[in-house]
Amino acid sequence: MAYRLNPPPGWPPAPDGFVPPQGWQPDPAWPPAPPGWQLWVQDDTQAGSALPAAPSLAPGVHYYTADRPASGTNGFAIAAFILGLFGGVLLSVIFGIVALNKLRDRPQRGKGLAIAGLCLSGVWVVGIVSLLVVNAVTASQRSATTGQITASGHLSVFSLRAGDCFQNPSGSQPGQGLTQVTAVPCANPHNAQVIAQLPVLGSAYPGQAAFSAQATPGCKTRAAAVVDRSKLTATMNLIFVYPEPQAWTDGHRTISCLIVDSSEDLTSSLLK
Repeated sequence: MAYRLNPPPGWPPAPDGFVPPQGWQPDPAWPPAPPGWQLWVQDDTQAGSALPAAPSLAPGVHYYTADRPASGTNGFAIAAFILGLFGGVLLSVIFGIVALNKLRDRPQRGKGLAIAGLCLSGVWVVGIVSLLVVNAVTASQRSATTGQITASGHLSVFSLRAGDCFQNPSGSQPGQGLTQVTAVPCANPHNAQVIAQLPVLGSAYPGQAAFSAQATPGCKTRAAAVVDRSKLTATMNLIFVYPEPQAWTDGHRTISCLIVDSSEDLTSSLLK
């Protein structure tokens, strides 16, 4: 008994005498066959038990593909999802787009992962932009002419200048790892002020002992020259802040001399 191909709805009609080659699979672009559909049915018009050889198809007609469809999950989709999850935004977007393009031509899994990677990248971008906006809005501002703080806001400790007033979180000596403070105009309540800055020479990291040897006499000398002694009280302390190894590597080579008050806020500059 001979058999013929019975194309499901949406498939192109089969050429007469069509015989699939080894490894034949339906074109992935065709709609799936309905459940229970018989692709091969008895052909009462043909004699013999074997189908005739496949005829040549007209130019431009592609009724079958000899390649088996790719299996498993697309690697680009997996990479896009993982990179999107951990903030590799640029690569995640690239791999996600590549994965979606490839998945158009091959029946692999991974479309959901590629889309998820793109969405996660979008979340990272929105988060980064939002953080930048918040930092810009909450940052302190300086006068373009005098360089003094004119609006309160956060400021890197490495951006402090001589004369700057700020709110020291501890109320006394800044703790290890302090990277930002709230800088304020000196007329606003504050408990710390930079009275001087000492440049540190050399390329090798000096270490705590060397910083202390320079800062102890250096800060006292500068304080005696620039501070209004009539404004000093018994609760005030003269301290210094120096860069830690990573900050030194990043190019910060200055010791900041500070006067801090542990008991009350100040509302004016201590400088002459």
